[in-house]
Amino acid sequence: MKQRDMMRKLFRRFDGDRTSVVKAYAKAEQRGEVKRVRDSHDMGSDEYASRLFADGIQKRWIQEYG
Repeated sequence: MKQRDMMRKLFRRFDGDRTSVVKAYAKAEQRGEVKRVRDSHDMGSDEYASRLFADGIQKRWIQEYG
């Protein structure tokens, strides 16, 4: 699954709760359900998920229902 699609799915599932979304995304990445396009400086799953969530909020793509 693409990164943004997974983040959107989790955003809906957890009613936008940042902590829950970030935790679930990090676990999904660790299980191999979502893969990073870039390694992003050897960042851990939690930090990467947190930054992806912030990007989605800032750029408003996270609320889009595809």
